[in-house]
Amino acid sequence: MSFEGDLEHLPLVDVIQLLHQTGKTGTLTLKSVKGESQLVFRDGFIVSANHVNNSIRIGQVMLDMGLLSREALEKTLVEQRSAGDDRKPIIQMLIENGTVENQAAYQGLEALIEMTIVEVLTWTRGTFCLEVNKVVVSDEYRYFPEQINMNTQSILMDALRIYDERKRDGTLTPESIFGNLAAPEAQRGSAAEISAADLGLEELEGLERHIPTFFSALQEEVPDTPASRLQGELSGIPAGEQQELFRYLEQLSGRAQESGSDLGVILLTSAKLMRECCSTVCGQRFICATDDPDQLDPIIDQALSREKSPLLLLDAGEPSGRNGRDLAALLRQNRERFPDLAIVLLVTPADYALCAAAQENGVTALLPRPSRDQRPDTFISDTIDSCRALAAYLEQDHGKPVQDLSGKFRGQFLSLAEQRDLPEVTFALLQAACGVFRRGVTLVVVRSELIAERAIGVDAAGAVTSAKLRLTAPPESLYQRALNGEICYCDADQPLRDTMYGAIGTPLTGKALLLPVKSFGRVIAVIYADFGPGTGTDPQLPLLEILAQHAGLVIDNILYRKRCAQK
Repeated sequence: MSFEGDLEHLPLVDVIQLLHQTGKTGTLTLKSVKGESQLVFRDGFIVSANHVNNSIRIGQVMLDMGLLSREALEKTLVEQRSAGDDRKPIIQMLIENGTVENQAAYQGLEALIEMTIVEVLTWTRGTFCLEVNKVVVSDEYRYFPEQINMNTQSILMDALRIYDERKRDGTLTPESIFGNLAAPEAQRGSAAEISAADLGLEELEGLERHIPTFFSALQEEVPDTPASRLQGELSGIPAGEQQELFRYLEQLSGRAQESGSDLGVILLTSAKLMRECCSTVCGQRFICATDDPDQLDPIIDQALSREKSPLLLLDAGEPSGRNGRDLAALLRQNRERFPDLAIVLLVTPADYALCAAAQENGVTALLPRPSRDQRPDTFISDTIDSCRALAAYLEQDHGKPVQDLSGKFRGQFLSLAEQRDLPEVTFALLQAACGVFRRGVTLVVVRSELIAERAIGVDAAGAVTSAKLRLTAPPESLYQRALNGEICYCDADQPLRDTMYGAIGTPLTGKALLLPVKSFGRVIAVIYADFGPGTGTDPQLPLLEILAQHAGLVIDNILYRKRCAQK
């Protein structure tokens, strides 16, 4: 199974949450112009990391955190080098030798993982690729111990906190987060005399006499082009035809990308060529590709929570390599789960039975797929024609589907109008918000404080409880923006995570809503809502905004009638 895409379209935070939610095991490789990092997962839990900076290793991290002495580290490194074929990761040796306790190993590994995540969060561009069931334990800073399963959500929240703090302070460097982790030995005393031993010259005569190959950084890097990414995929096809396809894909990559589109394309395929062609055609609209049908639901949910309009591309593949009944069942399942989802099937022209079954099971459109088995002589030209057909389809209006919410919205609107007490008005608005989100809390504004009142979905789905929370909104926080009358729907900031998550628990996704309720021009309450244990859906913000404004008018009317009654 593979799961790959661009970090520009599916942020690392979303990728980690998806892997955690679906319980994946494997190595997530993250690449950018800065280098390559890895996060290792087991059953959805992060168990190890490889920082892009090779000098930042687990032994050095634990040393700088005060969890390990230099003498113990150097002794274990000597033992590791002399172990030969029995060589183990350094952290495993430290635990087995009794040099460090499991808790210290946890702290060191957690710090290394957080550093890796914080580093990747600074990347403006990059790619991710999960290789399921592939786990690397080959060197001293990768470790996959049976007893260690890190709390993925906790690590992610800590990494986001560190990232926010360092971004605010302008100190997004490894040294500022965890100290000078790669300080060379020569820096111990600047006044010390540099000896031949420091330079390694005393062992010069013992070195093997051959041309060194250590300067890989000076070698010419292989350019990242369609030709390099598809190397070996088109073997047996004439070079001239291959170049024709590569030139076409490069022209697509260089064209001006669309901006402002809410379309998000998700591709299900096991063919590397189709992944390359579809992602190039889609451009910024492409979210990710996977060959695991079980991965589709959480990815679609995640796209909806990001206010994307997902479009599912299903690659039927070659007729000889798949089960048509399984594909029809998948179509039916996605149509039932997401009635308004646009589903496009890429199918070979001669596959009549599958085309008919797809129409019966609710496919939105059928697009031609090239077939090397059926049309080998025209495979390249068919591939280009298939790309053009997909591009033409994407040029059509595939915005967010119009949903029939009139009945539900009318009921919520009338329910607000029927309330006669202020707390019941805000509770009706809370119920409307939780009809889209999984859980929510009403925060009442009392002087300069926010005080939690009733909550829905905190202890159990749909259950009404109370929440214990009282706070003063920090300046320049989401709380303060909501108190100023702004509707906020975005990733939770640090004050929100520190207070709300501490009171009701951390949700699966960081997206949260703060919906202010005004009376006579002043904010008197704020509705907080998030998706709880789910990945989310379209929040319907325009409708919630209308309901909030209506709630304010209902409250104004209640207060006006009370004043009239008193007179």
